[in-house]
Amino acid sequence: MFRNIFLSKFQHLLIALMLFSVSIALAGDKDSTQWKKVCDDFKECKYVFRENFKDNKYNWPLSNDEKNGLAELSPEGGLHMKTNSKIDFAQWIKLEIQKDEDFDVEGEFNYLGGTSNGYYGLVWGVKDWDNYQYFVINSLGYYNYGVKYEGLNVQSSGDLFSSAILKGKGEINKLKVKHVGKKIYLTINGEILESYNYYSISGKRSGALILGAKCDLILKNFIVQKEDDSAGKYATDKKDENFKGNGSGFLLSNKGYVVTNYHVVENSETFVVEITDENGKKNYSAEVAVKDANNDLAILKIIDKEYKPSTSAMPYVFSQTTADVGTQVFTLGYPMALTAMGKEVKFTDGKISAKTGYKGDIGSYQTSVPVQPGNSGGPLFDYDGKLIGVINAKITEADNVSYAIKVASLKNLIELVSEQIDMNNTNDLKNKSTEEKIKVLSKISVLVKTK
Repeated sequence: MFRNIFLSKFQHLLIALMLFSVSIALAGDKDSTQWKKVCDDFKECKYVFRENFKDNKYNWPLSNDEKNGLAELSPEGGLHMKTNSKIDFAQWIKLEIQKDEDFDVEGEFNYLGGTSNGYYGLVWGVKDWDNYQYFVINSLGYYNYGVKYEGLNVQSSGDLFSSAILKGKGEINKLKVKHVGKKIYLTINGEILESYNYYSISGKRSGALILGAKCDLILKNFIVQKEDDSAGKYATDKKDENFKGNGSGFLLSNKGYVVTNYHVVENSETFVVEITDENGKKNYSAEVAVKDANNDLAILKIIDKEYKPSTSAMPYVFSQTTADVGTQVFTLGYPMALTAMGKEVKFTDGKISAKTGYKGDIGSYQTSVPVQPGNSGGPLFDYDGKLIGVINAKITEADNVSYAIKVASLKNLIELVSEQIDMNNTNDLKNKSTEEKIKVLSKISVLVKTK
């Protein structure tokens, strides 16, 4: 979770993302039950959905609006999609696919004409226009793929060329997306073009996409395959289904105080802190102890009776000076922990790029540390093991531009806590290896879940 346009302080900052000109209603939005179980000679089975577009029994949205996008069943077979201007247009249906099960999505695209550099192709994992994944090509021989999560471009390939793409009008290209384990594989006409790390899908809708272009095409032989889930191995984690958001945080003291961002907790009433140690993951209820909206900071207090405070001091110390430009730093956090990236703590590193933040804010650093939604509230350490800031923002238009609140603001907030918080004054991490530092600090880095 990141601050939504970072409130008034960052209103003109995020997120220069592609906004869609056309918002297709999820017409009917019924789950397709037309899966056919297909088994091979070794009794390994898959469920297959096949759409030949002879009728609209699966409730494709369709549209007769030639200005904003035409979608109709072609008399010759297939789904005819046409845009007369450079807009974004999609057709999708809902299919029962679980977040992390293996699946294939494929379709044959007959390009009839339009803007030569306009992209078209497959879209899947669609929840809404802010959450989806795509694989598209154009008639010049380029392809593009990416992942959008909560409006953010968490994966974007840019324009890539492939000789496997058949160019020009009238050519038919078969696109296929295959998810296996932790990888996504992209193929065109049977040739593997690319693979990348899998992001869990946000929704269950799949279909075809025209991306910012004037385009005329026919989609044929749309096929989706998924694993046989008769054993229920892809059942979702029911404990996390009701949480509407998550951020990162870190333990401030052995009394159960946790630091995070104000924007992580501001619109919620229920807070759960998930702590991972050698005994596994434990969830504890918490409440807001103090907060500072202007500096985007909050301190939670764990109030769960099951929580047993540690008798040892926190392993880190607070930095007493402003970090210099070029200082190497790192963060530990839980980006997209409830959806795409899992609940294992993630390490990313970079450098202090400037001693001031967005628009010269003297209370923040600009860094080159790569962060994602969910990193908000995570600690920023230097390589001596000193806490120098709290991650709270990023710019998506630029590569690896993020911001962190300086510890001076956190120190001021700590003074408002009703009970005494004793801070560690001995830096036991300074002479440890990077791997040892990460291992120790991961134990005080927590996942904050909200609803």
